[in-house]
Amino acid sequence: MHQNLLIYLILICFSSSLYAVNDDAILSDKTPKALSEYEFFSDPLNQIPNSDVVPYELITALFSDYTDKHRFVYFPNGTSAKYDGEDVFDFPIGSALIKTFSYQTIQGGLLLLETRLLLNKEHGWDALTYVWDIERGDAFLALGGKTIEVSDVITPSNTNFIRYRAPNKNQCKECHLKDDAVEPIGPKPRNINKSISYQNGIEINQIDHWTALGHLEERIYSDESMVDAFDQNYDINLRARSYLDINCGHCHSPEGSASSSGLYLSIEDKEFGVYKKPVAAGRGSGGLSYSIVPGHPEESILLFRMLSNEPDVMMPESGRSLMHVEAIDLISEWISKMK
Repeated sequence: MHQNLLIYLILICFSSSLYAVNDDAILSDKTPKALSEYEFFSDPLNQIPNSDVVPYELITALFSDYTDKHRFVYFPNGTSAKYDGEDVFDFPIGSALIKTFSYQTIQGGLLLLETRLLLNKEHGWDALTYVWDIERGDAFLALGGKTIEVSDVITPSNTNFIRYRAPNKNQCKECHLKDDAVEPIGPKPRNINKSISYQNGIEINQIDHWTALGHLEERIYSDESMVDAFDQNYDINLRARSYLDINCGHCHSPEGSASSSGLYLSIEDKEFGVYKKPVAAGRGSGGLSYSIVPGHPEESILLFRMLSNEPDVMMPESGRSLMHVEAIDLISEWISKMK
């Protein structure tokens, strides 16, 4: 066993938690009004999870107006996830995926916006949004979503004012729908196959860590992984495809909510829109003829929609109010270099 992993497991064995996750709250048909009822965190305002909740990261993340994301996974005691090929792990009933969106303020503080939950219940995954009330030290259920006016935060775009939108329940379903059922997007083997630092600064591969904790079945997994889309040490084709996979590929797939478009953007798809004519795109086509025109980003619908903030034009249709400038540069360069 890797030495760092062994040391970390010893530390876990000697640690104790003052809190235990409320399994009944996860499985209940009566949705808790406050995030604290689940007891996922020992220090909610600083996003410190209790010892039963495991932090994780994606190699390339979904863009959400330059927010920072704090991701966690919870497995009920004695349960484990299973591999489903290279698709999202098959999580046990009672597990939870937890994702908090935040900004760093110019004063150096942490501005918590919302926490989204995916709860794996008997009938399937349930998507919920909780919006933070910092003064009350808790986040509260927002089935109808909420617009949050944000200022004095640090972003790469140096934007001074952001109208951040926490999604309503139907908008959650739009992105997470696959074959008419809600399911997670991020936690696939290739998306988490990286090392991160856990408590006490110990760095461990996430798949090895989940397996050692007994939360993931033993398997020799592929070394294949996504790449950091903004790490220029990697080939630009792999960087662009990694970005499109995590940001677009779930909806733009044969099983996703954008299946009727015929534009499929998962990293496995070989066509990915080259000389693909639009289907019922309306204003979203911008009068252009193809999703991607090799060598001509200015003629490509894919880039045109990334460059827009208009509701009937922009892609993705929800989840952002700002343009992702770095991604626009990446996709533009990628298309320019195509032959």
